[in-house]
Amino acid sequence: MQRKPSINGLGWLFLISFLLGGWLSWEWFHEPDRQSGTRDLIVSEMDLMGTRWIIQVAPTNRMSHVRIQEHIQAAFEEVARVESVMSEWQPDSPISGVNNQAGEAPVEVPDELRDIILRARHMSEISSGAFDITWKGMGKLWDLRDPSFTPPTEETIQEAIARVDYKKIEVNGNRVWLKERGMQIGLGGIAKGYGIDRAGRVLREAGLANFYVDGGGDILVAGLKYGRPWRVAVRHPRMGSSQFLAVVDMSNGAIVTSGDYENYRIHEGRRYHHILDPRTGKPAQGCQSVTIISTRAETADALATAAFVLGPGEGWDLILQQANTEAMMVDAAGQLHLTSGFRKKVGELRGTVDASGE
Repeated sequence: MQRKPSINGLGWLFLISFLLGGWLSWEWFHEPDRQSGTRDLIVSEMDLMGTRWIIQVAPTNRMSHVRIQEHIQAAFEEVARVESVMSEWQPDSPISGVNNQAGEAPVEVPDELRDIILRARHMSEISSGAFDITWKGMGKLWDLRDPSFTPPTEETIQEAIARVDYKKIEVNGNRVWLKERGMQIGLGGIAKGYGIDRAGRVLREAGLANFYVDGGGDILVAGLKYGRPWRVAVRHPRMGSSQFLAVVDMSNGAIVTSGDYENYRIHEGRRYHHILDPRTGKPAQGCQSVTIISTRAETADALATAAFVLGPGEGWDLILQQANTEAMMVDAAGQLHLTSGFRKKVGELRGTVDASGE
């Protein structure tokens, strides 16, 4: 579940109007409306949280374009604020303060940071530790950018995962403490989704009803694009960035994918990728990709990672236990699993469907 904002190209889906590189495990494409086109969309971009963010708004006559741009800028500013609180890559952030005091003393943190840590810990509990924000204690165990990459030794892996254990996060009021030295919290698997939700809230509170927020491949949509749902296509994990499995029609909600195919290395015929099982310290092996549709990007973000790590057995069961959640999973064998609700949202499907995937 390791996600580093300095890594480019982990994105999952491919945005047809905009080709972008992301630090997550997917990229998206948004298919232009063939009837009305994209010429009237108000589109702004900004680099935040180590990746490219794009906000699109389908305007109405009730608000000027200048005013809409101001609201988009306010949404970006809210994401920057979230980043300043939750990025472990910013040395002065509250989460960095917690990491710096690991094994030493509790640290007072803002309410929203405490709350997201508690929600992350809940995801750890229901996923049996497949999602664990203390993954960062493993450090640069798997440096896939190293041209001379070789897998770490078993001894090195065991030393690293000794610093990973969500049960050793203590929260008492607003005081957060990592109980052992060397432990670290990394919120990359959940904070960006939270930032997307916050950006969407800013836009909604400003009176905007039809918009599309793309945070490095994690997507939140609201309303319609000129009377039709926004369209998002999920890329095939083994057939290149221009090939897709499904086009999904969405009007309200978030869609997020975790996949193994962008940030990876092949060593001695075996694929090693960036999504680590925090329980073993090794790349998860059960899936090629997991796509989650949920009401909140934060939930979809964390659940996609957890289900990917757990695989088609436990991971699929975890998905089915969640309310207001639809999913598509490509397992390690390339078999496609879809919930009935996801299948209803698909306008076009390419791939073999596992009929027992319900």
